[in-house]
Amino acid sequence: MYILIGSVTTATRLKKAAEKIIGFPAYVVHTPSALNQGGCSYSVRVDDRALNEIRKIAGDNEIPIRRIYIERTVNGERVYDVVS
Repeated sequence: MYILIGSVTTATRLKKAAEKIIGFPAYVVHTPSALNQGGCSYSVRVDDRALNEIRKIAGDNEIPIRRIYIERTVNGERVYDVVS
């Protein structure tokens, strides 16, 4: 799952909070070009099972989420579905 965040600093805050609270590893990555709507953007990549926890953590820590995508593979190609 990709959680799109505006800045690397904010993405790092969400990553650290997520790892501490839910125990899944999380990674700060450049937003894939297929999802990036212009400009520089960072995402937090985390297991899909953490969706509800990520929303709560972001809300509790006043971290604005631009959008959330689930990644899947269709016919060997990556497809991104909007979650919110």
